[in-house]
Amino acid sequence: MPRSTWRHVGRFLGVALPVLAAVLPVGASARGDAPALVKGPWTAVTADTAVISFEVSRPVSGLIEYGPADMGLTASLPFKVGGGIHHIPLADLLPGATYVYSIEIGSGERSPPGYFHTPPEGFTPFLFLVYGDTRTFYARHHMVARRMAAEEASFVVHTGDLVTSPISREWNEFFASARELLLAMSFFPVIGNHERNHFSYYRLFELPGAGGKAGEQWWTFRWGDVLFVGLDSNTQFLGVTGLREETEWLKGILSQEARFKFVFFHHPLFSSDPHYGGNEGLAKLWHPIFRDKGVTAVFCGHVHAYEHIVRDGVHYFTTGGGGAPAYPLGEPVEGTLFAAEGILHYLRVSVEENAVQVEMIPVAKVPLGEEEGEIIPLGGEPLEVFRIEAGIPAAVP
Repeated sequence: MPRSTWRHVGRFLGVALPVLAAVLPVGASARGDAPALVKGPWTAVTADTAVISFEVSRPVSGLIEYGPADMGLTASLPFKVGGGIHHIPLADLLPGATYVYSIEIGSGERSPPGYFHTPPEGFTPFLFLVYGDTRTFYARHHMVARRMAAEEASFVVHTGDLVTSPISREWNEFFASARELLLAMSFFPVIGNHERNHFSYYRLFELPGAGGKAGEQWWTFRWGDVLFVGLDSNTQFLGVTGLREETEWLKGILSQEARFKFVFFHHPLFSSDPHYGGNEGLAKLWHPIFRDKGVTAVFCGHVHAYEHIVRDGVHYFTTGGGGAPAYPLGEPVEGTLFAAEGILHYLRVSVEENAVQVEMIPVAKVPLGEEEGEIIPLGGEPLEVFRIEAGIPAAVP
């Protein structure tokens, strides 16, 4: 987001942002009370609605102030809520716009300015980010999230394993380490195995749901004429009935016409990880659908490394470098175009009219294994840059 926008919001609030942060840091109160705002805010968007999510420690009343970023906080929506997690929709938004917002609580607390983008009505070029496996080493996750927050992206998709275990302490660590990223753009996760299909995941995230548990176990949305699909690949929680329901839904969704089709889930179908090695059962079930329905790219996590594999013209990207312990890879599997281990990273995906460009952005080099060790920051020059031309299958190595 343009840095000038931050300064504009500061002027609108009548105080320079550094001073605002010093006087009222998030969670602080003008009265000196214990903080009411304990998580957030964070956002998710659909066609003309943005959902502002946050958690408070006690009943509060307040305002969500918002407006187009080039105009400032021109509208407000009052709320009165009990303690806990809340999702408040802002409706009737302009398409293809960048919005700024801030939460003000009656006790005198104010959140820092946050941003979200709304989908365009037709196609316009845009950029989104993908990363995953942020569990365990949250200081590492903060390094990655902070770098991502500086990108001019419309939104970010997380490929699962946000936390080590779905308990309050872990979620607090995740939201604290991701705070800058969550303020910078909307956030769409898919569920990993470490979330354990726990109710806390569904309570925290308001997703553009379609089915399964809470109607959000799998989801879809469009960004202009580009299709995005999030799946649950945790077969142990889905069971036979859930997997069949999800797969039938997937076939129908991918039958839609779209300029590009992107799919996200946690467990890679193909991988050179010597302990995991891909998911043969899901590959037999889902890969023919992706191939036949013209999926542009599939993004997964679970393997704590980076892999780019192409099968039958479908590009599979594994991005598990969000902060979790880094593991070594084995011999490259069939169709491997590029692989890297021991690198914190994320993916920058630029969607153009007739092509998609995927860049693997390194953040830091980390030791392999579960233990702490030396972390060497990297400059961010992409380790792989790959263009997927519309209608042109990639050559298989």
